[in-house]
Amino acid sequence: MTTDQNDTTLDAAADALRGGSITIPAKFEAIGFMSHAGTMGKITFTVPFKEVAERLTFERLLTRHDFDTESLTTPGQRDISDKHAEKIATFLTESDRPYLGTLTIAIPEDQVEIEVLQQIANNVWLVKFVVPVTSENPIVEDGQHRVKGLTDAWRKVMNDPSSDEFSEAREMLEKSSIEMTLLLEGDPAVLSTIFVKMASTRPISASLIAIMDSSAVQNRLGQQVTRKSRYLSDRTTYLGAKAAQKLAAAKGRKYDPLYPAAAVRSAAAAIAGVGVRDRTPDQREDILNQIFTDRAKQEGRPLEQIIEVVSTEIVSILDYAFTRVPGWKQMAADRLTASEFKIEYIHSAAAGLHVIANVIAAAQVAGLDARHVVDELSKLPWRRDDLREATKDGEKIFVHQLFEDTLVRTSFDSKTGTWKAGQAGATRGAYEEATRKVIAALSRQSPELAAMQELKVLSALGLVTAGRGRPRKK
Repeated sequence: MTTDQNDTTLDAAADALRGGSITIPAKFEAIGFMSHAGTMGKITFTVPFKEVAERLTFERLLTRHDFDTESLTTPGQRDISDKHAEKIATFLTESDRPYLGTLTIAIPEDQVEIEVLQQIANNVWLVKFVVPVTSENPIVEDGQHRVKGLTDAWRKVMNDPSSDEFSEAREMLEKSSIEMTLLLEGDPAVLSTIFVKMASTRPISASLIAIMDSSAVQNRLGQQVTRKSRYLSDRTTYLGAKAAQKLAAAKGRKYDPLYPAAAVRSAAAAIAGVGVRDRTPDQREDILNQIFTDRAKQEGRPLEQIIEVVSTEIVSILDYAFTRVPGWKQMAADRLTASEFKIEYIHSAAAGLHVIANVIAAAQVAGLDARHVVDELSKLPWRRDDLREATKDGEKIFVHQLFEDTLVRTSFDSKTGTWKAGQAGATRGAYEEATRKVIAALSRQSPELAAMQELKVLSALGLVTAGRGRPRKK
């Protein structure tokens, strides 16, 4: 009798479960669009920011592990950069358009219950899916920094809901949603491969980032210099050649590439006072921020106005240099194309642009007239064929008059029977040494410019470390 009662109870429970009156608790459920990437199923859905920040966190519903070469069963990620996550959190608390793109998570297909509601297109279905409480947590496939950044941002703005400090940020985030894609895949090897291929199929170039990303002051400075310069605006590259040619044609212009946008950005930063102290982009950003903040305090202006003013000052001196320095001068007069310039002149490479920029920066730190310094720069040997005779191991050779083993390295071309100055490499050490050589040459050429060789000037720009450097001539 007891057995019959138990069987009846179990049957009733099974019928209730099938009928939907009893359900297994869910970790997460949503309505989304199911489709496929080859043999792998995927569901795309939208989640309010609040729910992602409060429930889809590493502490609750999402899982991540640093990649471990010894583990063949645990999907791993690259390690998290706290600074990168902090930048995302800062963006979310300051932007009125807090868009993060699509977050990608993954879980084995057998860990998800899927109910097809309607087919809406070929191989696309509207579905309801449930991740039961008995299932594993989904792992983050792409977007771990965004998950951490948005979680931290939400906690920051909600720490004191009555506070006015983040009232606007709270309003923006509360009405925002995030797109998510759930990959129905659990094989760690497959997920690792997908992540690497997604991240490296088409990386964004540093120059395109410099042009597109306005969140960094160094980018905003570089963008304004590029846009305002009469001679650099149409010669700064940031797209692939095909796309750039098409864009130039649409504007009725000829594609004549010279310097990449990333090089223009760093040259502008150097002239603004960074010099060669920027060993990393983050360091450049910190130094520039301090320079602009100090000037904003001194002049009683907002930061954006300071960036505008500084960019105008930089453009003024760079455009002047373009009308004076050999090679640039011919380009400015449309007597030389960029491709011809690259063949004939040393400063056609980004390293050469950096040398000129840092010499201008040295002039400004020394309190000299930057235009006078540019006039003296124009007297230096900038052509590749500005060679002199020398001796090496008892043999006659030719070397460049000023830039040998810094910006150029001269060798004998057996095909033409001539000596030619080719690139020596675009290393930081090379153009720093070239900058020091130019400053020394200008001081010999024009004694009134010797102030650029003072230790305080060279130290301020990072051309020497404390305790080093040549004292001013007496």
